Amino acid sequence: MKINIKNVALMTIAFSCLMGITLSFSAMAGSVQVLDPDVSFQAVHRLGAHIVASGTNGGIYQSTDNGEHWSKVVGPENSQGLQFRDIQILSNGSLTLMSAGEGDDSRIYRTDDGKNWQLQIAGKQASTFYDCLHFVNHQQGWLYGDSDEAGLFILATEDGGRHWNRQTLGLAAQAGEGGFASSGTCLNQGDDNNIYIGTGNGHAPRVLIKDGKKWHSLDTPFLGGEAAGVFSVQQTKQWLYLFGGSLKAQQNSAKAQRYNLQSKQWSALPEVPLKGAVYGSAIIQKDNKIRVLIANPQGVSVWQEGTKSWAMLSKNNIWSLACDDQMGCVGVGKDGVVERFTF
Repeated sequence: MKINIKNVALMTIAFSCLMGITLSFSAMAGSVQVLDPDVSFQAVHRLGAHIVASGTNGGIYQSTDNGEHWSKVVGPENSQGLQFRDIQILSNGSLTLMSAGEGDDSRIYRTDDGKNWQLQIAGKQASTFYDCLHFVNHQQGWLYGDSDEAGLFILATEDGGRHWNRQTLGLAAQAGEGGFASSGTCLNQGDDNNIYIGTGNGHAPRVLIKDGKKWHSLDTPFLGGEAAGVFSVQQTKQWLYLFGGSLKAQQNSAKAQRYNLQSKQWSALPEVPLKGAVYGSAIIQKDNKIRVLIANPQGVSVWQEGTKSWAMLSKNNIWSLACDDQMGCVGVGKDGVVERFTF
């Protein structure tokens, strides 16, 4: 089944700069398109014009023309009951897919031809819960999940997912510490090639960082507790961006912070116009400007570096975002919704 996105509307968004100058840019937002009302998308990934999205009821869709047309991908056998909360196009064109859930419902699949899927790993204990994955290339990848009786749960593969090895970090897990399988962005590789993982549910949310061969922990300004912490991480050459909040405290709890990797200092981004927690994020760099996009069930918002406020791009229930500096951004969410944004 192929679906065409039409009826594009042009929006001009004005920002107030720090020096009081008004800065405007145009954001092109595609009309709301429902690919499948029975699938609520929870993750999206892109490699150039190739975009893939996944979510509930074993739903997987892809576009090979920057979101102009979409087609349904037949998933692994007997996977209709799974929630595919992360997905990635690998550098060789293969797809890797992560389902989240308790025990055996947490799984990693891979297909090299878009049709035949191989189950690579599945949770063996009731306490297992996968949160997000990230592949550096078609061979090397990382998987993060909720902590268990053995401590922090991070697996790595060097052979495309055929074998996964648990990592020894030398760091103790906090009670209940885990992550959020809300957008596929609680684990990311930065521009500096370091691995960054945002944690939550513990008493003090932090970032787990693999710098070269060593892991270390960075404390964050986020409030801890059940269903609270860092949901999404992004990194540019100078900054580490963190997004999150609390699923329990709905009023003004969504937060955005960034950490200067040179000066080692935290600074808060402008107050986020979303309630609850930020689920997903993405960064687009164009015309020497950094623009940060965030999303949750309240909608999609954008902030341009050097300005004092966020602007709403959409009020649709969007969970995950993916951007390409030249081709723009795509957001996916509840009830099969897909939106596109260009700058």
